[in-house]
Amino acid sequence: MQKRMKSIERVRTALAHQEPDRVPLGLWGSYYTLNDDTYFQILKYLKLGDPVVPFRRYLNRNSNYYDDRVLERLETDMRYVWSGFTDLGGARPDTLIDAWGVQWKRIGPHITSSAPPLAGAHIEQVEEYSWPDVEKYLTIPALKERIKELKKSGEHAIVARAVNSYGPFEQASVLRGREQFYMDLILEPELAQQLIDRCTDVIVRLNEIYVDLIGYEVDMFEIPGDDYGGTEDLLISPKMFDDMIKPALSRIIQPIKQFRKDLPVAFHTDGAVMKIVDRLVEIGVDVLNPLEPLPSNDWEQVKRLYGDRLCFMGGIDIKKAMTGPVKGVDEEVKRCMKLFAPGGGYIMTPSNHLQKDVPPENIALLYEFGKKYGQYPISSL
Repeated sequence: MQKRMKSIERVRTALAHQEPDRVPLGLWGSYYTLNDDTYFQILKYLKLGDPVVPFRRYLNRNSNYYDDRVLERLETDMRYVWSGFTDLGGARPDTLIDAWGVQWKRIGPHITSSAPPLAGAHIEQVEEYSWPDVEKYLTIPALKERIKELKKSGEHAIVARAVNSYGPFEQASVLRGREQFYMDLILEPELAQQLIDRCTDVIVRLNEIYVDLIGYEVDMFEIPGDDYGGTEDLLISPKMFDDMIKPALSRIIQPIKQFRKDLPVAFHTDGAVMKIVDRLVEIGVDVLNPLEPLPSNDWEQVKRLYGDRLCFMGGIDIKKAMTGPVKGVDEEVKRCMKLFAPGGGYIMTPSNHLQKDVPPENIALLYEFGKKYGQYPISSL
């Protein structure tokens, strides 16, 4: 057994494709957080007192809180900073219209987008649309203070949460309306491309400011995620990805790499994405999330083919393992450790946001099992 590492050393070693003392543990990043009801449940379970002030002050998403006390109790290895664009988002309490002009409202147990502002628009209207005034929504003083606080302790790896909830593909779809946008990709490709490009412009500008402020202070940089996969295959063809999406993602990633070549870039894409993993590696994705455990995803093959260039973050099934008995959580952690951890390059997190149906005791046990089974050498499992 290796000498016990500090969290920051553990994460940096894993990101360098080497084996630390144990697999790093993460929670509350851009793609693997606690929905509000889940947060309230675990806060009560851990007896940590009252909720913190929400970082999304108008509660305009399903995950509006961030609490270092929970992370300390679970002994996770990463702490997070945020730019303010998405987290405060420009939403107004009377309408919940965000900085993009998208309205959000509660439908059932979740808050979701509604009334897409570019539904029915033609290409000239897309170009003339009031795109977000990026600087208006950044909370730079708070960001600097947060970095200062985390650097002072020097204990944990620091991760930059994504500047926007969605990448260009999904942001375009909520602006246009999902069904209409998917039809546009086939019937109105010029309009769809215009939407993707304008969304990309905003994200690139946000990242330019963000990385200039904190690029030398963080250990990983999360970019906005886009979901390209269903349960069995991609939602779009590989050719459409290559023609319309891949250039946009490359535009987002390359300025970060130009600023700091060694800064790991993390990206989230749900579903059956086996057909495009090679493209993601090619354009500079260093850390892939969520590693959704679907029969259509052969993560063993991906680890074998790209494990020297791609780190893995996630993997833990939230639909069955995390909602079921303790035995299932135990077995799921073992499965992920055996699959992703050998040789380094793995950070254990849930494969997506944890919902209300996940018992708080299972969350606590997830991280206990992570510490237990993530000890190197993993082959001893």
